[in-house]
Amino acid sequence: MSGDVILEMKKARRTFGGLVAVNDVDMQIQRGSIHAIIGPNGAGKTTFFNGITGIIPVVSGSILFEGTEIQQTATHTICRLGIARTFQNIRLFPYLSVLDNVKIGTHSLYSGFVLAALLRSPKYRREEREITEFCMSLLEKIGLADKADLYARNLPYGDQRKLEIVRALASKPKMLLLDEPAAGMNNTETAGLERFIRSLKDEAYTIAIIEHDMKLVMSIADVISVLDHGEKIAEGTAGEIQNNQRVIEAYLGKQGAA
Repeated sequence: MSGDVILEMKKARRTFGGLVAVNDVDMQIQRGSIHAIIGPNGAGKTTFFNGITGIIPVVSGSILFEGTEIQQTATHTICRLGIARTFQNIRLFPYLSVLDNVKIGTHSLYSGFVLAALLRSPKYRREEREITEFCMSLLEKIGLADKADLYARNLPYGDQRKLEIVRALASKPKMLLLDEPAAGMNNTETAGLERFIRSLKDEAYTIAIIEHDMKLVMSIADVISVLDHGEKIAEGTAGEIQNNQRVIEAYLGKQGAA
């Protein structure tokens, strides 16, 4: 694996009975890049993310993160290694505050335990201060600091999407997987999301993104991989993908592409 490659998939395969959801996919994601995975509905994109994070492991092939095989690794261990993700359907804790939702994302970083919390030990209090300051800095970065005390359920939809990204960032990942982060956002919210994703790249995060908003994808992605029926049918820059006949056929059908 090249020194610039943070994640590599080799012949990754995931089946559900007779359905092949991910079909022997090879892919390399470069460190510090924004790598988009696109394709029609049912192409296997979310299953692809589930394989990386261990939620639904691949049945064959290998996935290497910084040179270490992770395809049969527990999800919490993968998180500690430095991979975090968001979900297509928002998964916040609606009756916890915005700040507490972000704090939950730090669970893999700190050594606090029940007895220390009950006794309010100096180490526990110090860690609590550090967690709060860190989480507030993340909320400040995305423009939600003034809403830290609100219930997550009371945020507008676009802000809930942002909160889920911030919660993923709270684990201090090296690589962030975003599953349709712009879904349901209006143009203004999407523009703000684009600026935020660019700022994460500037901070040296590696970002893999599944997204149906092609304007957003073509604007921010360094590399785009296209899946169709579980197979990778194309990969390249935005310009290369826009002019790829197989991609056009996958989205429009052969008659529509003619």
